[in-house]
Amino acid sequence: MKKEYLILVVLILALSAYLVFKKDNQQNYTLPEPVKIAKGEIDKIVITRNNQPIELKKENDTWVLTDKKFTANMTAVNNMLNVIRNLKISALISDGQDALRYELDKTHAIEVKAFESKNLLSSFKIGKTAPSGNHTFIMLAGNPRIYQANNNFKEKFSTSVDTLRNKQVLTFKEDSIKQITLEKDGVSKTLNIIPAKDDKEKIPVSWKFKDGTSPDKEALTNLLSSLSFLTCERFSDSLSMKDLEKKAPLCKIILENGTPIVLNLFSQENEDSVIGTSSMSPYPFVMDSYKGKDILSYVDKLTAIVKEKKKIDKE
Repeated sequence: MKKEYLILVVLILALSAYLVFKKDNQQNYTLPEPVKIAKGEIDKIVITRNNQPIELKKENDTWVLTDKKFTANMTAVNNMLNVIRNLKISALISDGQDALRYELDKTHAIEVKAFESKNLLSSFKIGKTAPSGNHTFIMLAGNPRIYQANNNFKEKFSTSVDTLRNKQVLTFKEDSIKQITLEKDGVSKTLNIIPAKDDKEKIPVSWKFKDGTSPDKEALTNLLSSLSFLTCERFSDSLSMKDLEKKAPLCKIILENGTPIVLNLFSQENEDSVIGTSSMSPYPFVMDSYKGKDILSYVDKLTAIVKEKKKIDKE
């Protein structure tokens, strides 16, 4: 019995020592501290996946894409800048022998480089999101180890040139518009805003057609709301602005606020899209079907009032 107790005590001591030493070995490393980058310091970002780089560059206060200098979506750019500036490593995951498991191999990894002029400020590779959904596996440049970084940010860099482009094709303040011209189906009608004659009477401004008739208020409100911050689904490299300008548009809308703002909508490219051009964009674009159809329906409602009045006058 004494021998058995002695053996048991030895085993307990050995196991305790093993656990203590193992814990010490696990803590025997220092997590790297990513370079601290001040806000506004980064002026270029290069994102590379499968040897296909996407370059974003800051010019004055605007970020542009590729050598064609497409205007970038600032929400997407700011999301990436926040990740780069605030990158924080929380754990060492692997010595780097299993990069494929963490999608940090050449085929799957997303490489991110941030510059100030020609000076490289930060460089790291992004792998898959951790099972927790709150972390991302990464590798730092010049370091073969795999780390876990705070937050889930892979989707912010899993992108394309089309996704990163600014899709806004019209923008204006609704109360800045003083005149609206609608052209559709051979009909051209103009709406003018009628200001209040006396501020003391608190008479609200109103819209009138040139013949004195009033527009459908709901349709007019919806039209201005739809156009004031209009975005497209995508820009099209297959469409030519010059070729489209030679065609008669399905609908033309001219908004006056000191400078004419022109939107042209053309016949559908297919059942799910409407082609458009804007005086605020140098590129032809494709709109979501529902947006194009809504705008056309508002124009139909507004011009139908005038058509109905003409029919009554003839009778």
